Parts: sequence; structure tokens; C-alpha cells
Amino acid sequence: MIKLKTLLSEKFLGLGFGAGKVKEQQLPDASATDIMQGLDRDPATGRLRGSGMDIADEISNEKFGMDFDNLSSMNQDTVQQLINDTPSSTTKQFRLDQLKFDELTKIFPKHYNQIHFKRMQPDGNEGPYYKDALTFPNPNDASSVIGDMESFEDWKESTKRRFGNVTITLDPDAEERWNMVKVEDDKFSQDKKDSDQAKMDTLKSWGTSS
Repeated sequence: MIKLKTLLSEKFLGLGFGAGKVKEQQLPDASATDIMQGLDRDPATGRLRGSGMDIADEISNEKFGMDFDNLSSMNQDTVQQLINDTPSSTTKQFRLDQLKFDELTKIFPKHYNQIHFKRMQPDGNEGPYYKDALTFPNPNDASSVIGDMESFEDWKESTKRRFGNVTITLDPDAEERWNMVKVEDDKFSQDKKDSDQAKMDTLKSWGTSS
């Protein structure tokens, strides 16, 4: 349960360590762990209170017809996974034409900080090429390093030429780098799957799958 409580407090209540603490004089029976996690618990029932538990109960009732606390351990794990799969508040979506390189660097503050070199950019000005750049997916098993405005505009142009003004999902909090940028387009996804399958078929014909 601690894992779920931590997830709820951080993801849906916007709380982290040291934020939104429950004052001990307001909740005298609260444990030190609850106070540190910023959780509001009913001392009479032991149930979590507030929007975090409401969300868990809402999902539980929708899927299983009962509150979270009444679920089996297996079903609680299922609800936890559903919560974990819910896009975070930092996830943003853009149409390809709308997304600009400057906006990209703002959305990913942990990237685009280390300048490798400078070169002329599509706007006619000299701009930086970053070492700590993101990679954008392609409709095959490769990806494109988007280190500056020029590489970004090249990727946009080639993507739009094949798939149109597709939707791009950006998630700076994604655990894996390949989940930080996604192209939300069925044809793009299918072409990528077909490319992966073609590669596997070729490797098998060579007598290897690695």
C-alpha cells in the first residue's frame, strides 16, 4: 500500500517530500510516514481522504463495482497500474505544424543545456547544437537526434511529407527516453511495426535474431 499511497500523493495531489504537509495538531493520530508524504487520513477509519483516494475509488468502482479498500490485493495492483498508466499533468500534445524548437527546449528542461557547437539555423541566425538532445522516432527501427532547430525542422518536414500534420505527444517525466516523444498516428505506427518485422525476417533468414 505504501507504493500506491506515494504514487497518489505525488501524481494526483501534486505533493512531494516536504510539500503540503498535514499539521500534527490537525491530525494527532497521523503516522510520521503519512505526515511526510502529505497524506490526510481519517483517524477513525484509517482511510485516506482527499482527491488522491477519490481517484483510486473512482477507478475501482468503474472497473470492479467497489471502493479500493474492498478490493483483493490482485485487483488493487490492477488499479495501481491503471493509475500509473494515466498521463501525467506535464504531458503535452501538439500538431506537428504547431510545435517549435524553442517550445521543445522549454518542455524538456533537463535536456538542451550542453552546447556542442553552433551553426546557422533555418531562421537565418546562428544557433546552438546540443549534446544532451532528445531522439525523435522514425517509421523504422532508427531514430533521429534532434540537436538543434535545423535537425528538428528536417524531421518535421520528412514526417509531414509521409504522414501529414500528425499529433506529437511530449512527456518530460517518462521513465524511458523512447517514451518522451511519440507520434500519435496509426499509419506511422504500422509502418514502424512493418519495418521491425521486415528486419526480424531478414535476421532470421541469416540464421540469427539478434
